[in-house]
Amino acid sequence: MAERFPSLSGYALPAWVPQELIARDMHYSDAGIKKALLKYQAPYLWATEFENVHDLWVYDEPKLTINGRTYKDSETYYHSQKPRPFNQIEWEHDRDAVMRRAIRTKFQQDPSLRALLCATKGQPLLAIKPDTYWGFDARRGGENRLAELWMELRDELCGPAIPPRPP
Repeated sequence: MAERFPSLSGYALPAWVPQELIARDMHYSDAGIKKALLKYQAPYLWATEFENVHDLWVYDEPKLTINGRTYKDSETYYHSQKPRPFNQIEWEHDRDAVMRRAIRTKFQQDPSLRALLCATKGQPLLAIKPDTYWGFDARRGGENRLAELWMELRDELCGPAIPPRPP
């Protein structure tokens, strides 16, 4: 970890860390971060535990049991729900419900996610990834639907953020 992310040497992990440090260590510009800040007008948070693919940070994704069938992880479940033969229009109609079911089940399977998710209360979540539907691409922007589904679940289970009182 120290070799790959030297900018994090002053942090006791796990911890929330500035994304700019990770971007710098991975030799990315901060243009995507600036674009994301413009989208939300506030600092945002993300944790690998909210992700459906774990190729950068280690997270032991729980197996999901849905309708009596067990899936290796949320990504496997998600892809198994695509219509066969594939129908783009049908899938675009169903994909949010499928992902919502996946993250809710994942949340139930890993009790540590509650504290992590509730700790983000009051901050927007942002999934930076090259997928402009589920995430927010650093160059092209995106709909950020995966993070929006997590925020929906957070509001339901942790209560909505309370806006600060005016002075």
